[in-house]
Amino acid sequence: MNTISSKKEFSKIVDRERVRSDRTGREFSLIVFEVSGSKDSQSLLYYLSYILDQRVRCYDQIGRLDKSRLGVLLPETTHEGAHKLAADICSSIIPKALHPIYTIITYPSQWKNLYEDEPPQADRPDAHSDDTGSAEQTIAKSSQSTMSILQEIEMLLPGRTPLWKRFMDIVFSVTGLIVCSPFFLLMTMFIKIVSPGPVFFKQKRVGYRGKPFTCFKFRTMKSDANTSVHSQHFKNLISNGDPLKKLDHKDDRIIPFGVLMRKTGLDELPQLFNVVRGEMSLIGPRPCIPYEAREYRNWQHRRFDSVPGLTGLWQVSGKNRTTFNEMMRYDISYAHKKSLWLDVKILFKTLPAIITQVNE
Repeated sequence: MNTISSKKEFSKIVDRERVRSDRTGREFSLIVFEVSGSKDSQSLLYYLSYILDQRVRCYDQIGRLDKSRLGVLLPETTHEGAHKLAADICSSIIPKALHPIYTIITYPSQWKNLYEDEPPQADRPDAHSDDTGSAEQTIAKSSQSTMSILQEIEMLLPGRTPLWKRFMDIVFSVTGLIVCSPFFLLMTMFIKIVSPGPVFFKQKRVGYRGKPFTCFKFRTMKSDANTSVHSQHFKNLISNGDPLKKLDHKDDRIIPFGVLMRKTGLDELPQLFNVVRGEMSLIGPRPCIPYEAREYRNWQHRRFDSVPGLTGLWQVSGKNRTTFNEMMRYDISYAHKKSLWLDVKILFKTLPAIITQVNE
C-alpha cells in the first residue's frame, strides 16, 4: 500500500526526484488532482486516495498539497503516460459528477517553460467536462493553472529565503537608498549630459524559482545599442570554457566612463529597489537574462533555488577569472549552504573584489 505523504514530505520527495532527473536525464511527471468544486471534498479526496492506491505503481508517490488537492509523482513517466493514468483514474470515479480536475506537469520540459516568454501548455484541467467553454478558453485556463501550480510546487522545494536574510535585505537596502540618494542625482545628471536617452536601463531577468522580474540599472550603453552581440558572446563562453570576461574594453556601445561604472558596480545600485521589492537580495547569484537561462543544462537551473543578489559567492571568488561552469558551481553551492555567517563573509569580501576587478 502506498503511503500518502504530508505536504512537507512530498516536497522533499519531488526535490529528490528532480535531482535524480538532472543526473540521469530521465523525465518524470506530476499529476495534481483537485476536488475543491465538490460539496463533500474531504470524502471525495479520501475516495480518490483509495483509487490512486489501487492504480499507481509501488514506486510512485502520493502526497497531500492542501485540503482539496493530492499530488502523484510518477518517475520515468512521459506527459502522455501521466495523462493516460489521470484519465483512467477519473473514469473509475462514480458518479461522473464527482470527477476531479487534474493538471499534469512534466520535468524538465515544463519546468523550463518558466524561463520562456510564453506560459507552458498542458492538458485540459478537466478532461471529462464538456461545459468548460470554448477550446480557446480551455487552453488559456489550462496554461494559467499549470503555471500557477508549477510555481507553487517550486515554492515547496528547499531553498526558501530565511527570515534573517529578508530582514537584512530590507534594512541595508533602505539605508543604502537613503545614503546614496545624492549620488543617484549626480549619476542622473551625468548620464543625461554624456548620452541622450533614459537614465535607467530596465531589463527582464530570471529570478527566484525562475520567476521573471524587471531589473533596474543605470544605463551604461547607448540607448540604441544592439544586444545580440552579448547573446553571441555568452554562447561562446559556454561552449569554449573561457573565463567570463566582458566585452567592455572593446565595446563602442558603452557611453563615456561606462566601463568604470560597470567595473565598480555603480551601475547596479538601482537594484536596491529590486531588493526592497523582494525580487533580489543583497547576496545571491547574479540574475540572468531569459535567453541565458534557455542555454542552461538541467542541473544548472538549481542556481534559481536562491534569490538573485547584488553580490555573491561567485563575485568574490574570482568572477571574471572563472569559467561558466565554475560560476554555476559557486552559485549552486551558495543556494544550498547559505547562512548568516556566509553572507557576512561575502559582504566583507565584496569591496576588495571590486578593487581587484578595477585594477585588472
